[in-house]
Amino acid sequence: MIYDVLIAGGSFAGLAAAVQLRGRRVLLVEPHEIGAVQTSACGTLLAVLQACATLDSLVQVHDSVVLHLGETTIEYPMPYPFCTFDYRALCQLLLAQTDAEVVRASVLRHDGHVVTTTQGEFEARFLIDATGWRAALATNSQRREAAPAGRSFGVETSLPMRGRGLHFYYDPSLTGSRVVGWMFPAGAAARIGLASYRGRSQLNRPLSRFVQTRFAIAPGGRHGGYFPYRRLPAVTDDVFRVGDAAGHCLPLTGEGIRPALYFGARLGRLVQGVLSEERSQAEARERYRSLVDRHIRPHRYLLAAQRVLPALPLRGIKVIGDLIRRPANLDWLMRAYWNAFDPVKLSWSPKPKRARRTLARMEAKMSGSRGCGPRGPRHDECASPACHRPPHPAG
Repeated sequence: MIYDVLIAGGSFAGLAAAVQLRGRRVLLVEPHEIGAVQTSACGTLLAVLQACATLDSLVQVHDSVVLHLGETTIEYPMPYPFCTFDYRALCQLLLAQTDAEVVRASVLRHDGHVVTTTQGEFEARFLIDATGWRAALATNSQRREAAPAGRSFGVETSLPMRGRGLHFYYDPSLTGSRVVGWMFPAGAAARIGLASYRGRSQLNRPLSRFVQTRFAIAPGGRHGGYFPYRRLPAVTDDVFRVGDAAGHCLPLTGEGIRPALYFGARLGRLVQGVLSEERSQAEARERYRSLVDRHIRPHRYLLAAQRVLPALPLRGIKVIGDLIRRPANLDWLMRAYWNAFDPVKLSWSPKPKRARRTLARMEAKMSGSRGCGPRGPRHDECASPACHRPPHPAG
């Protein structure tokens, strides 16, 4: 049997592409059960979940981002709600929207359109690599031992504690240089981790020190891995690359979920167009390259910031943090953030609303007691019907 499309990798990018290929013979090759292996902190815009029809994976809504610079804390009210979600639930919800056949296997290599896996050989007209930073399909698994140039490394644990807002930490005296920390509350648990911009993988001890110093608790089980911050080819030979396999993760912030879903969905539509004879394969390749190139500007700006900001003294970063807090500056920054990968353009469900609020209104809400926010009640105690969801276990 010759499949229309073989997708290697069953996480955000691969599943988003598969959703757009409903009605086609799609083979999804993934070594693990879909949603079983979480390597993400699972935080994104609430509008992304709405766009992908995965709101049932929602765990907690967040109305602020909190930056901790040494002993200084700067809180930013967000004009758009963010959220944390259950990874397994989201992946299973995406999978349920596809017609894909799933094979539990690892990709070994490909020769033309024939892919060799640990479960045998499979042939398809189109090949999509969504295997993550190793890009196992596009590179025939040759990058497994490559040096970590162009990649960051992160490690995360989940602890039984509640919180509000998405928290980021930068304190070189505690974690080492060019290492950023985070704490993403998700219902009854919080996802706490560290990432090294230099790709330093020995982060277990720094994580333990960070967690015990900041939260007075010992870390539990851990997961993590590399994520690229340099762009990689969108197409290698006849293999389309998407998500971390194409370096779509944003520098500085490490945001990979929204770009992976965005490019996965757009790529799936392009391939669907070829299968419907609306365009040629060559045209689809060029359109995909052009699509990726059109979104290079935010990547370049953030890469420059990743190189410059950690080299500044902490007091210099605090000055920049205070400048960003000014309403006009924060408003501009958040508009640019939304437009970098507009959830409306990746949407295949009823179009998500921006749910945009003025910063003055957000600040008033945060200082009051209504709704769930940094100073309001816990999300699972919030009386607002717009944001109440029962807590899920952390993914």
